[in-house]
Amino acid sequence: MVSSNGILEQCNFLQVTLPHIWDHDLSDVYDEQLLETLREPLRQQSFLALQRTNRALESKVQELLAELTTAKEQFCREKASDQQTQTELEKSLSLLQATLDSTEELLSAIAPRLEKHVASKQCDLAKYQRISESQRLFPTDVQLKEVFDYIEANYHQSIGLSNVAVAVGYSAAYLTNLVRRKTGKTVNDWIFERRMLAARTLLLETNQPVNQIACAIGYQYEGYFFRQFRQFHGTTPQAWRNTQRSNISVNHEQHNE
Repeated sequence: MVSSNGILEQCNFLQVTLPHIWDHDLSDVYDEQLLETLREPLRQQSFLALQRTNRALESKVQELLAELTTAKEQFCREKASDQQTQTELEKSLSLLQATLDSTEELLSAIAPRLEKHVASKQCDLAKYQRISESQRLFPTDVQLKEVFDYIEANYHQSIGLSNVAVAVGYSAAYLTNLVRRKTGKTVNDWIFERRMLAARTLLLETNQPVNQIACAIGYQYEGYFFRQFRQFHGTTPQAWRNTQRSNISVNHEQHNE
């Protein structure tokens, strides 16, 4: 195949040479027969050069058309691939949205149960903490275990020394001496301390009025509860509640900071 540069060179040669040969007056040098002999090969050469040029141009056009067709097919394939990818992404997003909706519905359905379960666990924890506090309150003594177990189970009722003595099978005088000798306190002291522990718990963890708390921990008279609470804590039940809750709020804010 003739290169494009070669074709251009031949065309330039013909454009420059032929006019000089055809238009120049050669009558002074050659005769008409010689001139015709020269012209014919040049015509043939020009015709052949034009044919080669046309074939080269046709080949180049075919090559460009083939490249254009290939590029078009590639573009169509890429477009189809992009459309397929977009379709798959839309399906994935739709499935993800459906999953999120289902999860939200499930969470909405189980949220009340979770809240109830958490509340129950908090109650159990508070109860466990109260039991732990009462266990720490009473000293560990095998001989006095029945005494403290009875106080723990009945402190919220109107009980005293005589009730505990009957429950454990001792006389009031013997039980008083026994408990004082082993703990340094009387039976009534232990009943009083257990009631104060319960009072602090209710004041801190509930919004019950003070008179209801007094009744709940075994006091028949609110005034008597006030006097004993002030004697033990140096302040009134409501003032103690306000101070403790204020301290808890401040500690919580400092912890969050």
